[in-house]
Amino acid sequence: MKLDVAMRTDKGVVREQNEDAVGGDPDAGLLILADGMGGANAGEVASSLTVEMLMSQLAGLGKADDGVSWREHLLNAIQDVNQAIQELSQQVSEYQGMGTTLVVGLFTEHSLLYAHVGDSRLYRLRAGVFEQMTTDHTMIQEMVNLGDFASIEQALMAGVPTNVLSRAIGSEEIVDIDLSETELDIDDLYLFCSDGLTGMMTDDEIQSILENRNLDLMQQADELVDFACRMGGVDNITVILARTMAGDS
Repeated sequence: MKLDVAMRTDKGVVREQNEDAVGGDPDAGLLILADGMGGANAGEVASSLTVEMLMSQLAGLGKADDGVSWREHLLNAIQDVNQAIQELSQQVSEYQGMGTTLVVGLFTEHSLLYAHVGDSRLYRLRAGVFEQMTTDHTMIQEMVNLGDFASIEQALMAGVPTNVLSRAIGSEEIVDIDLSETELDIDDLYLFCSDGLTGMMTDDEIQSILENRNLDLMQQADELVDFACRMGGVDNITVILARTMAGDS
C-alpha cells in the first residue's frame, strides 16, 4: 500500500490562536493530530509537544527490530508524552492543567494501527460506507455508555454539555489509551479530525465532500475546513486525509 495524504489546520473564525497541532511522516505511514487545552498558550504547548515527541519516538518504527511490537512502541511513546506534559504543567505555573487530545495512526503494508485519547476522531470511507472508528472520551459519551441516556441526542436534550472530556493526554499520571487495528483495502479514505470540524458538520455533510472525486485530497481538506468556518468556525479546525493506493508491483 501507498498513501496519498493531505493535512490542513486553521484557527477558525472565533478563536484568536490555533491550539491544534498536526504532523507525521506520510512516507513512513505515521500521522498525528492533537487538540490542546489550557489557559494562556498552554494548549498550544501541549499539542505541539505531543506531535513533536511522537514524531521523534516513532520515526523509523517500521525498521525496528528490538523484539518490541508496534503496539508496545506506540503505547509506550504516548505514555512518555503524557508524563512529559504532566511534569511541564507542574513545573511552569502558566501551564498548570494543560492537556491535549490525540489521534495517531501507523499505516503498515496491510493494516492501520490507531490510538486515541479525547474527542479527536478517526473516520473511514470505504465503498460508500462512512463510519466513525473511534469513540469519544467525553462526559456525554460516557453517560450514554453507562446507560444514563439512550443516545447522544437524548443527553443533549437534557442539557448535558458536549465539550467536557473524560480523558486527555496530561490529565492523569497514567493515561488510558484506546488502541485498535484494522485491515486496509485499496481506495480506503481515512479522516483524522479535531472536534472543531465535527462540531460544525454532520457526518452526512462530511461524507458528501469526501465522496466528491472531482476534488483532489488537498481540495477536499480545504473544503472541509472552509465548510466548518462557514458554519461558524467556533473552534480550531484540523483535518488529515489519507487515501490508500496500490503500491508498486
